[in-house]
Amino acid sequence: MTRGRRAHPPAHNPAPLLKNAYSLALNVILTSALGLGFWIAAARIFPSSTVGRDAALLAAMLTLSSICQLNMAVAIPRLLPIVRHRPERIVWGAYLLTAAVSILGAIAFVVIAPALSHGYRFLSTQPAMALLFAAAVVVWGVFTLEDAVLTAARRAVWVPVENTIFGVLKIAALPLMLAVASSHPVFIAWNAPVVALVIPVNVFIFLRVLRKPISASGTGSSPIERFGLRGLLAFLAQDYVAFVFVQACAGMLPVLVVALLGGSAGAYFFMPFALVISFDSLFAYVLQPLTVEAALAEPRLPELSRVIVRHFGWLLIVGIIVLAAGASLILAPYGASYARHGAAVLRLLAFASLFRAITALYVCMCRVEGRATRILSTQAATFALLIVLVAVLAPTDGIVGVAVAWLVTSIVIAGANVGHVVAVLRRPLPDPPLPGAQVAAAAAPQSASAADLASGKLLG
Repeated sequence: MTRGRRAHPPAHNPAPLLKNAYSLALNVILTSALGLGFWIAAARIFPSSTVGRDAALLAAMLTLSSICQLNMAVAIPRLLPIVRHRPERIVWGAYLLTAAVSILGAIAFVVIAPALSHGYRFLSTQPAMALLFAAAVVVWGVFTLEDAVLTAARRAVWVPVENTIFGVLKIAALPLMLAVASSHPVFIAWNAPVVALVIPVNVFIFLRVLRKPISASGTGSSPIERFGLRGLLAFLAQDYVAFVFVQACAGMLPVLVVALLGGSAGAYFFMPFALVISFDSLFAYVLQPLTVEAALAEPRLPELSRVIVRHFGWLLIVGIIVLAAGASLILAPYGASYARHGAAVLRLLAFASLFRAITALYVCMCRVEGRATRILSTQAATFALLIVLVAVLAPTDGIVGVAVAWLVTSIVIAGANVGHVVAVLRRPLPDPPLPGAQVAAAAAPQSASAADLASGKLLG
């Protein structure tokens, strides 16, 4: 009998993982560059008060839309790859459910927000803007889920194409908004291209992408087999609540800064914050293909995780150094006042990215392993600690205090989770399966179709 490593099965082919991970990394780089251009143009064309107000409105829209998506953007890459019966039903169900909840959420926001904040009173006096806001919440939800579907279907190469077109169109819309003297130019310029893209992209998804099986060789069990019906519902519910905490941290923070420190401070904070959130999404995005590939071959999670760390860890470190060392230069295109007030904020937020990446990898591992309770406790603790620190530091230290709160929170949460990350990364390759297990694994895809049909009815 062969000994040592030769007794193990051949290593999982990393090509699909790397192809989709690099595609999503490219997507982040291109969209970040175009996003930088968008906000530079907005800062140059419109007053800081207008930019700050519309940035807060955009943050509210994006946060509300993310909440109303019911975490489908995260659940789809985990569950869709192992659905073997009519995956298009799952996608349609996710779209329709997201749209229905988004309509209810948007109506509630339009009714409640003007009563709670003077800054949103225009929603009650401008019916057209209220309708536009509600429509943006719904359409943005579908637009976001498109990326998740393409990633789950191992077609992430199309994600940067779609989002690059979106980025170019929204920059081009800014001078048009100035020409027509729009009352909310930045908000409208951001959302108008979404309407133009959402239909053709979904035609491509349903007529081309979902007509072919995602994988013919995956060994992952179906959602019902993996979790059980009750366990699947509990997993989705806990993962969703955790995602709400994530979006509340990222989406509500600029709104909170505007509420505590004013519109101009909100603009000075939002620019470095948007840069770092875009940078953080680089590592978060490349973890999505890890979720997909590990869902298809869960015992390979340690091996696949090491591939991701080896190929993208250096990019994370280099990015942090560039952001921290060149903070003033990076913010200079927005204007001298943005560079003066935001450079220290950008440095602090950039240092936090290393610790946020550790937590993101931990959450990804827990999602593949089905440990939703750990994900929920991690994100709830992050939200609670961040809000407390912002409330303590912002009144005395301004936007720099908010950045310190973000850094300290990131360090504490990563410190609590790094042990599990290291343990998974050090886990050896699995032992080769016994011949009988191989026969059972080969038969599993055929016997699981009924369970997948039940899962399709549940989620669709």
